Amino acid sequence: MPVASPTTTAVMRPLTARGLRTRAKLVKAARRTFERRGYLDTSIQDISAAARVAYGTFYTYFASKEEIFAEVVDDLSADLRAIADAEPGAGPDPASRIARTTRGYLRAYRANAPMMAILEQVATFSPRLGEVRRAARRTRVEASRAAIARWQARGLVRADVDPAYAATALGSMVDRSAYVWFVLGEPFDEERAIEQLTLLYCTALGLEPPPKGDACRR
Repeated sequence: MPVASPTTTAVMRPLTARGLRTRAKLVKAARRTFERRGYLDTSIQDISAAARVAYGTFYTYFASKEEIFAEVVDDLSADLRAIADAEPGAGPDPASRIARTTRGYLRAYRANAPMMAILEQVATFSPRLGEVRRAARRTRVEASRAAIARWQARGLVRADVDPAYAATALGSMVDRSAYVWFVLGEPFDEERAIEQLTLLYCTALGLEPPPKGDACRR
């Protein structure tokens, strides 16, 4: 959800087609600028210049840098979901579904690594932007929690496993691994990574892992 500045309020009015185009142009320019300069070193003037609009035009659409950043993150989340959802369908067993989700997330992260790095940066110095970061992962964690709860109801996962904590911890394993590989640049083999993350995820839940090599099949 966009975070408004306590001292500035964007002008709220129905947008014309031209206004919608200008707003979208600002969001795209903001993303490019954040990726190039980082969040702290990006100013509203930088974003306006990159979008080729007047400085004052920015405030017609956004109240602050925090607000447009939240909009950029909304678009980022949509990009991540679109890439992950494009992965071929999985089989009905939990291990196949975990492998598909892991594969999709790593490939989505790779395609958006510069912005993911900025998202990690902002969460460390601003409570409001920290909430933007948490919101960006909330949907994925909730989907994992629901899946683990379903497997638990079927007797596939131990009854004493808390689905919410398991989803948070195991999702963090995948998310942090992606950060280390795609942002920090630690060498890795993607197919091996998918296989091993799937194995670790399944083992932690007591699920039967996929046969060796199956986690990497498309």
